[in-house]
This record gives sequence, structure tokens and C-alpha cells, in this order.
Amino acid sequence: MTAKVDIRRSGVPKDASASIKETMSENDRAVDFEHWISSEEKFAFKGILNNIGGASEVLDKEQVKDGVIVASPSKEHPNYFFQWIRDAALTVRSLIYAFEESKGSNGKLRGVIEAYIETSYHLQRLSNPSGSFDDEFKSGLGEPKFMTNNTVFTANWGRPQSDGPGLRISTIYMYISVLRKFELGFLSELLKDEKTIYENIVKPDLIYVSHVWNKPAFDLWEEIYSTHFFTSMSHLRALNDGINLALKYDSDQSFIEKLYSTYTQLLRYIEFDAGYNSPQNSHIIETPSLVHNGKRSSGLDSATVLASLHAHNFEFSDYVEIPFDVNDSKVLNTVNALTLDMRKRYPINSKRVNNFKLGVATGRYPEDVYNGDGTSEGNPWFICTASIAELFYRLVYKLETRKLDFAITTQNELLFQSFIGSEVRAGSLLKYGTPDYHKFVQSNISYADTYLQVVKDHADVRGHLSEQFNKYNGFMQGAKDLTWSYSAVWNAIRWRKKTKALFQ
Repeated sequence: MTAKVDIRRSGVPKDASASIKETMSENDRAVDFEHWISSEEKFAFKGILNNIGGASEVLDKEQVKDGVIVASPSKEHPNYFFQWIRDAALTVRSLIYAFEESKGSNGKLRGVIEAYIETSYHLQRLSNPSGSFDDEFKSGLGEPKFMTNNTVFTANWGRPQSDGPGLRISTIYMYISVLRKFELGFLSELLKDEKTIYENIVKPDLIYVSHVWNKPAFDLWEEIYSTHFFTSMSHLRALNDGINLALKYDSDQSFIEKLYSTYTQLLRYIEFDAGYNSPQNSHIIETPSLVHNGKRSSGLDSATVLASLHAHNFEFSDYVEIPFDVNDSKVLNTVNALTLDMRKRYPINSKRVNNFKLGVATGRYPEDVYNGDGTSEGNPWFICTASIAELFYRLVYKLETRKLDFAITTQNELLFQSFIGSEVRAGSLLKYGTPDYHKFVQSNISYADTYLQVVKDHADVRGHLSEQFNKYNGFMQGAKDLTWSYSAVWNAIRWRKKTKALFQ
């Protein structure tokens, strides 16, 4: 059984897409792809803004307050017309990237970002089904989502979700870093200055994170109550960023010491104690409890890729102590294991099953049954597919800008052999600047492009992106115009531009 598909918002079906491409020359396909990249970059960014109160050209201002990031305009089948703390924090990072690229000159983006931070201040203080802002550990900050008019969502849901406060800390820290870079202050009278933001918004989130870092919560897919790699990595980066602000603005030395202690404990927890980095597995396990109880065979999950991407950002800080960056062999082997599974799992990948030089439509995890409006069979997601592209672009960008050698290991050998060739062998060291190194990085860029080609094939002709696309026919389904889909695709295209610019 497959879910119903909204043909009106569909992408190109698998067979039609294949036949169209077969009639095009290689050069024509390349030109067509580059044209789409340029067009989709603009469309995706507009798609983000159209889902934000105060920036949108389509949202009702009475329904959606300024600074509210709506997950999707879809109000039924499914209803995603809410503001999720996690989705909002990650989406605003795309706006901060764009604001930074404008060299701090884009006043519209500056206003939107600060409206989001103001909204965060108000949402933090709302008592909700997860708890209150006024108790010792600020339990209400674990509430995952709110109504778009900044009121509380009271229906049953997966509560708490503790990744949101940590993601919000790091998003605010990113914005502060950009303002510092261009010697800009805050426009908002409520926010005033860094110290005010730290005391009123960041520190409450830090109090919460330092209390819940090793406690179970629901995962980013809102399905499993346990401890999760994505959540732990989000907390680790948040503590790193929060400590930087606390050292400057907090006079409570005992609190700073607690942050340092929590950071150290969490780092050990991620690397050794939690089971994410099990020596028995060559890939990262997102939720170890599911493997232990036999509910998931492998623990593979695209959330681990998202965790690697969002826990590191060497444009704003080195984060050298945070493990599992994009060049980590276990992260790369996780990507390999995911793609090997999904290459065969989704029928729309049939043309790519035996061509390992081509990336594949990628979903959340092998056992997924969420179809976008209920349960039957899981499908590929734009977020997951685009994020793998971003990972490979960022891998090349990091290697090139830091002039790093790259070691081929037994863990990453199979991945790179699959799209480069058998000459890539474990035990070899690719020395920066050599011909073999150059071939290696260029092959990674080409491979990343093939994932964005998948996105292109299943977006509609105007550039709209839903949550999922059907694994049998390739048509889009689930929440329409998903904000996170636009953000993930825009991020991948941005990193593609940054990476390819290094070689021009």
C-alpha cells in the first residue's frame, strides 16, 4: 500500500525523468543542471522567507506573528502549520549565512533574524505541557512546538524534545558572531546587546541543557523516547558556544564550572559511554536503545548526518574538540551504509542500483513507515538527500581551506572506491596538492552533485519542495513547501558554490 499523492505538486516521475535525460547530451545535461542550481537557490530562499511571519508575501499576518518560522503552510493531510523550536533554529541558520554573505548589509534579513530571537524570548516564558520556565531547571523549554500566533500547543505530542534549546543557543551565537565581524549592534530594543541576550535567552537554555544532557527525550523525528546522537551533538555544540558567552558575561563562577564539567562529561558520553560510537559497528548508531531491544537492526539513521553538519561550523568557530566532523571516517562510513541500504530499498533508485558513481534518493532510516500523512511505507526525503550532498561539499571545503592530507582507512575505503575507483586503497595517504589528491576532491564534488540531481529530478518544475517524494513513482508527498526542505537544499547549494569557488 502506498500513500495518496498530490499530483498538483508533483515532481517529474521516475520513468519520465529518465527518458528525458537519455535524449540529452552530456553537455546539455550539465547546462540544465547548472541552470536549475541557479534557479533553485533563489526559489528555495524565497520559500524559506515565505514561511516566516513578517517576511512572507503569502502568510496571514493575523495568524502568523513576526519572527515565527512556520514548518509548512500545509494545514491538513498533514497539519504542519506550527512553529517547531528545532526547525526554526536550523532554518534561521540559513538566514544568518545569507546575512553574513551580504557583509551585514541586508537589513531585511537582520530584522527577520532578530524577530526570531525576540519570539524565542516570549516562547521560553510560556508554561506548557512540558513544564514551566519558572522551575529550577526550566522544564518548559523542552516543549517541541507552538502555535503560529505564539500560543501554547496543548494536544498530545512527543514530549519533551530537548534538542531545541541547544540548537537555539548555537543559532543565536552564530548571529552574534556575524554582528561582531561587521561591528554591528542589535536593532531590537528588547534584545539591546549581547549581555542582555545571554542573560535572558541563552543562559536559561544553558541551564536546561546542563540538566537534561543525559536524560531521554524524543528524537528529531519525534518518534522515539530515548537518548539520541543528534540531540547529544546539538547539546555539545551548544555548551561550547554557551561557555564562550558565559566567560564574557556571567559572574557566577560556579555556573561556568558546571558548564565546563557538563561539556567534559557529555564529550565522553558521546565518544564512549552512550553507545553511539560502538566498536562493534563501523557506523554511528543514532539511538542505541533501539538496537539493544531489537527494534532496529543496524541503528542507521540520517539524523547522524544532520548531527555532523549542525554540530560543526568552521566558518564561525573551529569546534576542533567536537568529534565526528564531515571528514571523520565513521561519519563517512555511516553515509556509505545508508546509501547502500537505500540504493536498493527505494524502487526509484533502480537506475542507480549498480552505478555507484551516482548518489541516491535517501530517506530517514531503513525501518521508516511514515508516508507524510500516516503510516504505510517510508520514502526518500529532500532534507536527507540534500544533506548528504552538503556533507561532501563541506568535506572538500575543509580539506582544501585547511590544506589537510586525507587518509584512506578500512572504514572509509569502500565509500570512496565506489565512486572513484579501486586505486583508492586503505592505508594510503592523499597528500595535499598532489594529482591524486586533486582527483579525489574533484570526485567528491561530482559525487555530491549527483545527490542534488536527485533533488532536481523530484522537485516540481517551479522549484517547490515538499517533505518527501514517493519511493515508487517519485512524486512529492507529505507537507508541501516544507521550510526545512528549502533550508537543507539552499544550504547544500551554498556549500557547492563556496567549494567550487576554491578552484576558480
